[in-house]
Formats: sequence, C-alpha cells, structure tokens
Amino acid sequence: MKQPASEYRDSILWSALRAILADLTTSGEIAINTAPDYVIAYICRELVAKKAVTEAALSIRRAASEP
Repeated sequence: MKQPASEYRDSILWSALRAILADLTTSGEIAINTAPDYVIAYICRELVAKKAVTEAALSIRRAASEP
C-alpha cells in the first residue's frame, strides 16, 4: 500500500502519535486495520484543524546528531 503524503511526517507530533499507537496496538488495547501512516496522518490533520496542538508539536524533529 502506498504511504500517504503528509506534511506532518517529520514532525514531533507524528513521532509522538506513532509511538502512542504502537504502544496501544502492542498491548492489544486497540487494533488498526489500515496502514498506521494513514491513521497518523488523519489524526494530525484533525488535531491541527481543531487547533488542538501547539506550533512546537508541528516543528520538524531533529536528527539525533543535531544539537
């Protein structure tokens, strides 16, 4: 399945949502029956549209080697 293009893919928000959804699926609390990237992209778009996230959450996460 082709991954969705998302302007949020490299954001702190995306990284946090990916980790949260992975924890929930691993523990069996939720099941995702579509590509996780589609779910993450949808949640990012909805949170931004509802102004429920800060600008900091939308910033691009730095590589581990960057200061």
